[in-house]
Amino acid sequence: MTIKDGRLGIDGSPDTQSRQLESEDEIDRAIDETIRRYFMRHEPPAGVYARVLDAARRPSAPRRDRGITRSWIVAGASATAALLLVNIALQYLGVASAQAAPDASSRTSLFLIWLSSTSLAQWINESETVFGYSGILFLHTLGLAVAVGASVVVNLRMLGAASRISVGALLPLFRFMWLGLVVNVLSGALLFAADAPRKAANPLFEFKLALIALAVAVMALMERWLLQEESGAPGVPQKRLNRLAIASLLIWATAIVAGRMVAYTF
Repeated sequence: MTIKDGRLGIDGSPDTQSRQLESEDEIDRAIDETIRRYFMRHEPPAGVYARVLDAARRPSAPRRDRGITRSWIVAGASATAALLLVNIALQYLGVASAQAAPDASSRTSLFLIWLSSTSLAQWINESETVFGYSGILFLHTLGLAVAVGASVVVNLRMLGAASRISVGALLPLFRFMWLGLVVNVLSGALLFAADAPRKAANPLFEFKLALIALAVAVMALMERWLLQEESGAPGVPQKRLNRLAIASLLIWATAIVAGRMVAYTF
């Protein structure tokens, strides 16, 4: 018997400890019996069992194949980037076919002039509140930072950094990428409307849009591959993921530089 047991008046012999364990088991059994009797006396209505059985027999709704959605995003973003790059090439090369439709060009110019003269565009340019041009520009920068920041984290992990982090832990970051991209696109559309003719005439602006479209295609493709690997499907070779991560880093960096150059070129 220890000093502590002596002070408390408890016998530390094995017989005493076994009796204490038996009494605790009896208390637990008594509690379980009390709970069982309570639920037997307070049974739920019969309709509850029927609803549970219906829910168990009802076939589960098929989960939406996110891989198909990502494939459409990749295809749409790639097509947009290709069209923008072809348009830039035609403008630089001065192809005759690009100058053979003056009517269409004039209609586009009229639309851009009308867009920049709308009340919304004028309010963005002339408003002195924080919700005007400065606030929209802040949202545009914030969305870009969230999208590119999360993308950089995923790309660096694909290149071998922080190898202790599993692939599944990276998938929630794509939600922040898409959220940041949505904020960036909406705020960018407002900024474009505020100065549509000048920005549309700048080839660097179209080049930036083409790069962003390529970055979106790469982002959707990488998410699709990581989802396949997480679900246990045949994985993508690591070399391909590395090349995709390097391409994503280069595209985003070039797009940021082109976006800054747009502000200083006319």
